[in-house]
Amino acid sequence: MHPDAYPVSRVSTEFHLRGFDLLTAAQGDLTSGLIVMTLVREQMGASRRKAVGFRELSRKLDMPAETVRRHILSLVQSGQCVVKDGGVAVPPAVLRGRRVATFLRKIYVNAIRLLADLTRVDVASFDPMSRRPVTSGRLSREQTRIAIAATGLLLAGIRAMRGYWDGDVMKGLVFTAISATNVKHATNGTSAAIRAVLPDSERQPVSVLGISRSLRMPYETIRRHAEALLQAGICVRVGRHGLLVPASFIHGIPAGTLLVHRLVMEFLAELRRAGVKV
Repeated sequence: MHPDAYPVSRVSTEFHLRGFDLLTAAQGDLTSGLIVMTLVREQMGASRRKAVGFRELSRKLDMPAETVRRHILSLVQSGQCVVKDGGVAVPPAVLRGRRVATFLRKIYVNAIRLLADLTRVDVASFDPMSRRPVTSGRLSREQTRIAIAATGLLLAGIRAMRGYWDGDVMKGLVFTAISATNVKHATNGTSAAIRAVLPDSERQPVSVLGISRSLRMPYETIRRHAEALLQAGICVRVGRHGLLVPASFIHGIPAGTLLVHRLVMEFLAELRRAGVKV
């Protein structure tokens, strides 16, 4: 196990949970948000691609081609996407529009918080105070580069979640929210840089209602997925205090922790190639 893997995984989990909410809000639907922001990244990133083929888009999203086609049809009808050159793209008016601008502005703020957290756990060297706050308007060139790289990290993380949970993103999301909340006090505190898995004695259980509120999703939906995690032995119930992902389970999935670490390192490398000092 890489010595930075666990602290990096903890702080990046917070980033992905916040980003999940941004993707859903961007289009009102997670899958549509994933499609549009994947295309935005391709068109605004280093490659500046004009369109992405349907099959390639399906592979990038790790989704069945028919699911992607169905959502693209709806996006085309609403004017959020266009089909051209045998592929699909976001039209210029949408690329410059309010929805995309709002998403990029918010993912930028989320990325700055992640970079500050990575600096706190001695993995990056980033001074967030040197960047002007962003509450409205267009991003600068550097801010846009950070936002596009952060979008790539978010998309890669969700794709990895889909792969680990056999396509069940909701189950993965509920697990991630429970696990992150169990150690949130450490992640946001001075002990964030602890290089080991926190023992059960230092993990704080969370209620289904608490997860429902944090994810802004129906209680019954969260309860159903939490119950499945309990039945599978992935979570345990701690009396009336709530749910806990035990340290033994975290120890048992080193590949997932290392994957998250690799994705974050690739994110930092992309920023450095773009000239951002991290």
